[in-house]
Amino acid sequence: MRRPWIVVTVTLALTLVAGACGASGDEGGSGEDDATTTTAASADGASFGTLEESPCGEGELSVDPDQAGGSPEVLRIGVGGDRSAAARPGLNKDIWDSAVGFAEWCNDQGGIGGLPIEIVDMDAALFNVEAVMTTACTGVFAMVGGGMVQDQLQFSGKDGSDFHRCELIDIPGFANAPEKGDSNGQVQPVPNPGSTQNSTWFSDFQQLEPEAAEKWLVMWGELPSIEAVKVKYESAMEAIGGTEVLESISYPAVGADDWVPYARKLIDSGATSFSWIGEPVYFTKFVETARQQGWEGTPLLETNHYNEALLASDATEGTIVRSGFHPFEEADDWPAIADYLEIVNGATDDAAIGPLGMQGFSAWLLFATAANACGELNDAVLDRTCILEQAAAVEDWTGGGLHAPTDPDAFDRVKAGPCGMLLVVRDGAFERLYPEVGGEGDDIAGFHCPEDGVTEVTATGAGVVDPDRPI
Repeated sequence: MRRPWIVVTVTLALTLVAGACGASGDEGGSGEDDATTTTAASADGASFGTLEESPCGEGELSVDPDQAGGSPEVLRIGVGGDRSAAARPGLNKDIWDSAVGFAEWCNDQGGIGGLPIEIVDMDAALFNVEAVMTTACTGVFAMVGGGMVQDQLQFSGKDGSDFHRCELIDIPGFANAPEKGDSNGQVQPVPNPGSTQNSTWFSDFQQLEPEAAEKWLVMWGELPSIEAVKVKYESAMEAIGGTEVLESISYPAVGADDWVPYARKLIDSGATSFSWIGEPVYFTKFVETARQQGWEGTPLLETNHYNEALLASDATEGTIVRSGFHPFEEADDWPAIADYLEIVNGATDDAAIGPLGMQGFSAWLLFATAANACGELNDAVLDRTCILEQAAAVEDWTGGGLHAPTDPDAFDRVKAGPCGMLLVVRDGAFERLYPEVGGEGDDIAGFHCPEDGVTEVTATGAGVVDPDRPI
């Protein structure tokens, strides 16, 4: 089955699962005039994946008028992203398209408890984070389903643009930097804290490819937020042992005109494998060069490289990619994947779909679930603290079957999850490598979830925590 994605653009930085966006290709700004509203209509029998019922539908919910960012009869939700970045146009567009798809699907059912969703574009273009946070501080009720590569800049320390000072909440599609990943005021459906790291993919790689796992290094794009991920990876691999961790190699985050010097560094290091933190398009260009220079090892990549860019070159054959999401190739076996594809592809022309899009969709589902619970407890009025409390109360979350089980619980210290699978590029396509569904290592729904699959790691920064916030 050919993957039904059209364009996939995934982040310079990662989430888990990482445990890591205008509609119809629009690359507009982020002010109130950029809000995208879909009209409410009725639709009976809507469902998603394994959820017992849709979290969307008619009702009598309203929003606390002091927090609504507009009318209490509308859910104004900010969606962070970087898709108009000059250095990488279209970056993470899949999380924006996912938001557009969810809003249309949900509003067609009557909204969330009768509240229509109005999504507000918070496209930071990599370097305009403070500007879009200014929009969020006055113009949204919550941030949902988005993510910014430089999300540490959400904490400007200034009135009118600082996440905490504006008392905002976030159920993000992804958190990246440790300052964001370990902050409060948010609940992550797929947690990516700065101080713990899923290490299952490293240990599974060692077991499956012992010769390739002998000597390993990280190649990373030169941004502080990406360096933080590099440090986590190295710390995790050193902690589990069994692989010699070599000195990392950095490269320009916006790519290089000539990849030969970097390929020579890799070859001279003696590395038998490497992990690449950055864009799949750049990885493919680099590995083509490395193969031409004679490197014969095995790349081990993060979830964002589950991307058609890897299928454009014979040089990527044998590349291993970890994932916490069911692959599109198995959409016939996992209803949530088929539903996600139908909803997002049906809402936007030339939609970008990918792991971060699924992660963003999971965030929207968690937000809607929390909103319904909040309405029942709070006399049908939604407020930010109630939303966070109800989202944080969820202890077993799969986004309706989009991804491996996670624990978004923010009442305690947020930890990475242990689950994952490995995919491999074979004959120009992605295939499941491990575990086989129903076979050894399949702990739940085709994912390997060992008890020791999470490792304490070195963090390059600390979470920005407001001690006055309950969560």
